[in-house]
Amino acid sequence: MFVLFALLAYVALEIWVLVLVGQAIGFLGLLGLLILSAVVGTWALRREGRRSITELGRAVRSGRAAEAEMADGMYVALAGVLLVVPGMLATLAALVLLVPPVRRALARRAAARAVRAGSARRGPFVTVVGVGGPGGAPQRPAADPWAGRVIEGHVADPDETGAGGARPTP
Repeated sequence: MFVLFALLAYVALEIWVLVLVGQAIGFLGLLGLLILSAVVGTWALRREGRRSITELGRAVRSGRAAEAEMADGMYVALAGVLLVVPGMLATLAALVLLVPPVRRALARRAAARAVRAGSARRGPFVTVVGVGGPGGAPQRPAADPWAGRVIEGHVADPDETGAGGARPTP
């Protein structure tokens, strides 16, 4: 219920701001401003998205944790979503998120919070094979400790034993 109320309040505020800006600069000026902000925002999003992916690749290749780079990329994606939403407040928020120092500060805070909560260390791990380890040296996957070992056994069918248990191997 709170989310619905917050969404309705945001839409009302966005419409109010659009009306105020439209009264100040006219309808065509408002339309031009919205189109210009979408074009500039799309250009900035492509540029900053490319830079974010490059930084993430550097972090992976150097072997260091990439929580800040991941958060940075998520803020770039959020800015992209906000650019798609029509309105002055959403565009303003997106353009603020596309400013690298602002985004880096937010990403550092989000990464620190994730590490403190433990979610960054307990989550699934992604291993990129062939990208290279620290110093650019290629990494080889660790040897499988079970390679070449055979474990003999018998699969028991509960219907065969009658009791649902396993039978000893003859």
